[in-house]
Amino acid sequence: MGHNKEITFIDKVNEGAVELIDSIKLILYKKYPTIFEELDFENDEIYLEPLLFAGLNSKLEIDVNNLLLGYKNKTIVICEIELKTDENGLLYLPNIGYFHTSVSNELVQFSCQDKYFIKSKNDVIDFQLEELTKIHDLFDVVTQPIELLNEYFFDEFGTDVPVEIIEITKKQLSNLSLAIDIIQKYAPDWYVLLKSTVRKMVIFNDPSKKRNSFATQSVHGCAFFNAFEENYNEVFFIEDIAHQCGHVIFNAYLASKPDIFRIDKNTDIYMNGERNSYNEPRALYVMIHAMYTYESIFTCFNDCLENEVFSDHKLHELCGRLTFTLMKFERDYELLSKTNEKDENEYFTDLGMDLINQFKESYKKCITNWGKNLVMFNLNNQPYNFSYSKFLELNPLLKYEFQ
Repeated sequence: MGHNKEITFIDKVNEGAVELIDSIKLILYKKYPTIFEELDFENDEIYLEPLLFAGLNSKLEIDVNNLLLGYKNKTIVICEIELKTDENGLLYLPNIGYFHTSVSNELVQFSCQDKYFIKSKNDVIDFQLEELTKIHDLFDVVTQPIELLNEYFFDEFGTDVPVEIIEITKKQLSNLSLAIDIIQKYAPDWYVLLKSTVRKMVIFNDPSKKRNSFATQSVHGCAFFNAFEENYNEVFFIEDIAHQCGHVIFNAYLASKPDIFRIDKNTDIYMNGERNSYNEPRALYVMIHAMYTYESIFTCFNDCLENEVFSDHKLHELCGRLTFTLMKFERDYELLSKTNEKDENEYFTDLGMDLINQFKESYKKCITNWGKNLVMFNLNNQPYNFSYSKFLELNPLLKYEFQ
C-alpha cells in the first residue's frame, strides 16, 4: 500500500463541491430526464450556477430547465421557450445576461437559435441586452434586481426587506473588484478556496440594517454584501468577502460530511452573561461556520498586514476590524471549549477539535504578529456589525501609530 497523503481542508471542500454537483445532476435528471442531451454532463461550471440552486429551492414555480438556457448546446437545443418579464420588464438568463424590455409582468416567447428574439403574441418586442459583469472572468456581479433572489431579503421576523441594487453596485463595484484583486495577490491560498466555490456576488443597500450581509445554502455559490455605509471601501469588502464567501466555502466543506460533531449539529448553544445584542442562542453548526469565517478574516487581514498593503486610515480601519473579529473568536472559542465527564470536548469529535484548533492557530498568529498594535483600541460603542465611523469616535486616527 502506498502512503496516503494528508487530507487537507481544501481537499474536503473540493470533495463537498463534487457531492453538491452530483446531487444537482440527480435532481435535474429526475425532473427533466432528457436534459443531458442539451447540457454538457462533464462541465461542472453549469452545476455550480447559484441561480440553479435558487430555482430548485424557490417558493416560486420555477422551470429550472429555462434557467439553464445559457449553458445549453445551441446546435441541438430547441430554443423557443416561454418566459415572464418581471415588474421592471427584465428577463435575466444566467450565463447570458439581462434583457431589458418595455413590457412588465408579461409572458413572452424567447428564442436564441440564430440570434436573440423576444415576442409577445405576434408582436416583436424590442430589448437591450446588458451583458454580465464579471470580476476575474469568474465572479458574476449581479447588477440588476433578480426576482428569484428577492425572497432572500427579509428581516429576523421573516418580513420582506426592500433593498437597492443598481446604484449601490455602480458605486461599489470598483471597491469589490479591488478587494478581490488584493486577496488574489496577497492571500493566494484563500483565493484558491474562493474561486473553487463562489460564482456570484450581490451588492445591496439596506439602510434600515434589517438584512445583514449573508450567504445561504439555498443559493449556494453566491454571497450578498450589504454596503449601507457611505464610507465603505475595499477594506470593508475584504472582510465581507472573507466572511460571506467563507460561509460558501464552509458549506462545501460540510457537504463532504466530515465527522466533526459529537452531538446534533442543530443543538442551540447559549451565551450567558453577554449583552442583549449577543444573547440569542445559536445552533452548533452556525457557530462552527462563524469560527471558519473568523479564520478567513484573520488569514486575509494578516496577509495584508504582512505585505503592508494599507496605510493611514485604511490601515487604521483594518486593525479595528481585525480587533473586533479577534474578540468574537475569543468569545466563541471559550463557549465551544466545554468538556464532558470524560474530559472530551462536549460538542466536537477529535477531528472537529483539530479543525477548531487550526482556526485558533490563525488567531494566535494575528495576536503574535500584531497584538501590540491592537490592544489600545476601545470597541465599547460598536454595533453588531463593525462601524468605522463609530470606531473613530473612540479611537481617533491622529493618536494611532502602527508598529
